[in-house]
Amino acid sequence: MKKNILFFGLALSFLGVSAQSIELVNPVVQVNATAATLTGAGEMVAEWPVTNISNASISVKCSRSVISEIPGTSNYFCWGVCYGETTNVSLLSQNILASDTNHTFYAHYKPLGNPGQTLITYCFFNTANPTDQACQTVSFCYESVCPMGVTEENSSKFELVGSNPLKGLSFINYQMPQGVTEGQLLITNMQGELVKKSLVKGNSGSILMNAQDYASGVYQFTLVTPKGKETIRIIVE
Repeated sequence: MKKNILFFGLALSFLGVSAQSIELVNPVVQVNATAATLTGAGEMVAEWPVTNISNASISVKCSRSVISEIPGTSNYFCWGVCYGETTNVSLLSQNILASDTNHTFYAHYKPLGNPGQTLITYCFFNTANPTDQACQTVSFCYESVCPMGVTEENSSKFELVGSNPLKGLSFINYQMPQGVTEGQLLITNMQGELVKKSLVKGNSGSILMNAQDYASGVYQFTLVTPKGKETIRIIVE
């Protein structure tokens, strides 16, 4: 009987750690605009609430990853406060109480007279468990007719094989966008500092990972190609 109770308690503990706690409320997929419909500041804006669906308070940060960008444009985001155009991860976290909703996220895009589609992914992650996250890719379409979201032929596939947090040896599998056979792997820490940069060749393949090569912490692994970039967040214990 004691063994059964212990097993049940461990199962509940596991579920509490691994369950998804962040939910995006009606996230925006595409923002369309012309010169006549831009805001007074010349911007296109996407916004949505972020809800904590767990039964405990969580600390949440926001990150930005540009998949593809029209040259000459600029963008920034607000999460509690507004950050500069070079900030990819919010410096401050927002505390969201259990079952409460935060309404401070805004994504700003300035086409600056350049037509076309820019794709940006925004992720909201629990600072105590960065794998607990919710993401949305937004298409900013200015003075153009744009496909909705990311098209399969222009996107890369990039994923960690095995457990996250990373322990011992593992692999990152990648598949380049159609027609692309070379890219760059950029590894940055949560302060945005570049830890490692390497060349990745071939339409698809695997990258060997060894946890012993990294200090404990959270890292962003980004595969950059001429058709955009794909980012995954990996914890090293």
